[in-house]
Amino acid sequence: MDIATLRQELGLGPEHASWLHELDRLTPAPAPLPPRDRAPHVLDWFALTGHDAEELVELWPDAAWPATARWLLERMYARIQADLGSPHWWDCPAPMAAADARLRCAPVYAFAAALPMLRAYHARHGVPVEVTAATLADVGRHVAKTRRMYGRVGLELPTWVALHYRGGLYELGRLQYEPSVVGPGETTPPGAPEPGTPVLRLHIPQAGPLDPAAVTASLRRARPFFAAHFGVDYRIASCSSWLLDGQLAHYLPEDANIVDFQRRFTGAAAWAEDGDADVFRFIFDRPEVDLAALASVPQHSRLHRAVVEHLRWGGHWRRCYGWLELP
Repeated sequence: MDIATLRQELGLGPEHASWLHELDRLTPAPAPLPPRDRAPHVLDWFALTGHDAEELVELWPDAAWPATARWLLERMYARIQADLGSPHWWDCPAPMAAADARLRCAPVYAFAAALPMLRAYHARHGVPVEVTAATLADVGRHVAKTRRMYGRVGLELPTWVALHYRGGLYELGRLQYEPSVVGPGETTPPGAPEPGTPVLRLHIPQAGPLDPAAVTASLRRARPFFAAHFGVDYRIASCSSWLLDGQLAHYLPEDANIVDFQRRFTGAAAWAEDGDADVFRFIFDRPEVDLAALASVPQHSRLHRAVVEHLRWGGHWRRCYGWLELP
């Protein structure tokens, strides 16, 4: 297909033309999706909320799908197939500006078609089915977040979900773990794990409070899980997050869950990047920093009020890096 036409229909900017050319060079692979009446059995793995599930069943790929949506679905599925088990990052812009919901949802259907492939990969490594289910439920969280951010169905971060489908992320209780190695050019604070060190990059899904007991239980599962199923003894976990910003401790009580979480890490105050965008995304469900919107954002918790107060006084939040030894 003509790349300029594709870009226009997908609502993507000129900076994404090279990505579309890359997809266009792939050999299309028909996505092996079941008929619409079987769709709920597939989508159940994503733990979708009711309205999201209903719309995705209604929009289920069929012969009436437009050529652009079919093109995107087949090439995304081909890319997922090719990348299984690959350590390489896959950047995939989201067509959230597309008027046609089928274009916005094509990545979800590509991931749905690839479910048997991922489940087989997990099974070959002896990953328990409950870990597979917990990991895939993250798709439903991100579809729901997309609706909160944009007011319509879609998947705003297919790049993130692609990590799960490369076998690159596992949810073990309260936390998620991404097996990795400290890169040679990675910017980290003094004393951090050296380049070449195997690490589990720790991620915190938006799944309720950071209960200390649940965090401890998850950390205790991580090291034996990866040793048993992937033959690597990860002694270190690292985390880069606005949740490690020590400024939060100035606003929250000493016994707050977030403060307890911060105390587990070394080095968090030594290196930081601008974290305002992350705060707006994860706290307020806003895709961009918008200080003018502070008057209308929810302030139902101490965390909400702390974030707003800091920004109103001209402060900024930081994404900090820390590490800990796994039990």
